[in-house]
Amino acid sequence: MIPVKVFRAAAFVLEKTSRMRVGRAWHDPALEAALRRVRVGRLEHGLDLVRQARHDHELRALRVTELATAAEAHLDALERLAGDDPDALLWLGATRVQHAWELRDDATGRFHELLDTAAEPLRRAAGALPDDPVPWDALQWHAMGLGLDRDELDRLWAEVTARAPRLFAGHYTRTQALCGKWHGSDEEVLAFARTAAATASPGDLVTAMLPLAHFEVAWSEIAASGRDAQEVLEAHFRDPYVAEELIDAVNTWHARPRPHPRSVEAMHLFGAAFYYGGHHTRAQSLLMNAGRRVPEILPWSAGSLTPARRYARARRELGLD
Repeated sequence: MIPVKVFRAAAFVLEKTSRMRVGRAWHDPALEAALRRVRVGRLEHGLDLVRQARHDHELRALRVTELATAAEAHLDALERLAGDDPDALLWLGATRVQHAWELRDDATGRFHELLDTAAEPLRRAAGALPDDPVPWDALQWHAMGLGLDRDELDRLWAEVTARAPRLFAGHYTRTQALCGKWHGSDEEVLAFARTAAATASPGDLVTAMLPLAHFEVAWSEIAASGRDAQEVLEAHFRDPYVAEELIDAVNTWHARPRPHPRSVEAMHLFGAAFYYGGHHTRAQSLLMNAGRRVPEILPWSAGSLTPARRYARARRELGLD
């Protein structure tokens, strides 16, 4: 897989030439404005947004994730800011986790060193705000990075769901944890995603875990077989059973649409699945609404093209550009 930093360099070029908004598959105007300020060290703007979202778990999870990436160059300042503030502690811990994952392939060993420092602020944040699921979601990524055992991952998942049973970010992380490359298998991650979709109420974005799990399974086959990515993805998503369950899941989501800051991401997951599966009318509808906001990696990252270039090609083939 191409390193994230390479994706970002290619994304910058593509944004300039095609007006793609790479890494912006979400909707939060206040966050858009704050990210620019946080990148240059004006951390108070980010902290205000994290604090304002205390009672909106979906928005808080999104903001913490995006602000963690934006603040990576300002970890020292963020540490000074944190003190005993649970919102700043959450942001600090999540930023350490995010920065550690950026260094995962670094030969210096800083990946584990930085991850080791992330748990303490996250646990302090969780203790100060006991109803907040977001520190527990960040701790799932922390545990995966450190290679902690399955029992610990299951315990953290229970902490997330005790506070927010349908949290999109928490389900996303759990889907990753149950993949064969981590602590599960193809069968287990698909079973988890199918249960999430089957138990969803109309309008529940967690239905998007189903295409996410299918992409993970297809990508594991690509990695194991060395076959052409496009060939494997098309074969996987043209399976009639796969297509049928994805149609059922997207119909559940669309039965009673409700606002969600990460709905664009779900449009990409379902839209890409239908694109590879040859259901182009469904893909057109979803990806037209997704517009030019494209995830940084998933679900367009398989193969040699960067996600933004692969998505741009799909839009052309679907007649959207």
